Amino acid sequence: MNEMQRRSVNRVENAGAIIGKFVRFASVGAVATGIQYAILILLVELGLAKATFASGIGFAVSAIANYLMNYYFTFHSRRAHVDAGTRFVLVASGGLILNTIIMAIGTTFLGVHYFVIQVIATSFVLIWNFSANYLWSFRDPTGREENRRM
Repeated sequence: MNEMQRRSVNRVENAGAIIGKFVRFASVGAVATGIQYAILILLVELGLAKATFASGIGFAVSAIANYLMNYYFTFHSRRAHVDAGTRFVLVASGGLILNTIIMAIGTTFLGVHYFVIQVIATSFVLIWNFSANYLWSFRDPTGREENRRM
């Protein structure tokens, strides 16, 4: 195999590894999203909180399960928890801010039903969270690619 063919194979393998991680990340995210949505609906329907605040509470609670599942299952991280956890919290905080802004604009200014706008917000936050966690939070501290276990 010549150099050009080897590079092409490596690109395909890397793309496959990234897609595999995204699928695992999305699966973990589905569980975390279920937790967030359950809290959102419970708090809103019981009249305990407005949609934006309830969504934020659900987001924060689901973040703990999300971190642990992504650390061990999605990224097989070798970073120390204090380092990966801190980075994850910063990324999740960015996601929370993005989620809150979209929820506030959607429910307050556009009058969109809270559940519909939450689905839209979740889509944006998914892309943000995967990208930032893949490229920064769980990245091998030596700079090498994490384990490629699928």
